[in-house]
Amino acid sequence: MVWIVAAVVVVVLVAVGGVAAYYLLQQPNIQLTAFNVNQPVQSPVTQTVQDQGTVSGSRSFSYTSTLAGSYYLTFDNSFSTFSSKYVTVNYSVAGKQYSTAVSLNAGQTKDITVALIAGGQVTGTFSTTGGSGNDVNFYIVGNTCSEQVTFSFILVNSGPVSGYANVSFRSDGSSIWTNKYYVPAGQQSTVEVTRVLSDCGNHVFSAVVTSQQKG
Repeated sequence: MVWIVAAVVVVVLVAVGGVAAYYLLQQPNIQLTAFNVNQPVQSPVTQTVQDQGTVSGSRSFSYTSTLAGSYYLTFDNSFSTFSSKYVTVNYSVAGKQYSTAVSLNAGQTKDITVALIAGGQVTGTFSTTGGSGNDVNFYIVGNTCSEQVTFSFILVNSGPVSGYANVSFRSDGSSIWTNKYYVPAGQQSTVEVTRVLSDCGNHVFSAVVTSQQKG
């Protein structure tokens, strides 16, 4: 009697194992191939991002960037014909504090350059002395560059069933874009995508299938 029960157990285990193996075999097998990145199209821009006009005495300022780049705190005494100005500046970038002074002859403009990442912030105060009004023009100029990147790849499903593949596009190892694609069993799908990056640096791009599931 015992051997009959044991035999039944073995049959059940074999049956369960067979179902599990069948289920595992009935899954998509989607691979990403032929990844290609076209030459990025760069768009450099220099523009005034904040203009406080003519400031007398002291003033505070704050600016948060939308694009990475070089930004210039510009002190402009070009409107003055005879008077020199002296500006003391205290500002912070990325948690670091800076103090400096700017001397402006009549008709002169000078910049303080700060580097900001996208979402970076520069805040500070300045005080002007000189001339009859202790005044100076103040504005912030951004020198930024964005680039349009077009990339393509082919998703090949060599599995017996259709399914979905989650694809990640990465810049320097960090994911900057994801999407899900349906690929029928035994077929392939060609994908082309265009993204805009907030800087024009030299990057290493890649694309990978991060997960897949039966469709």
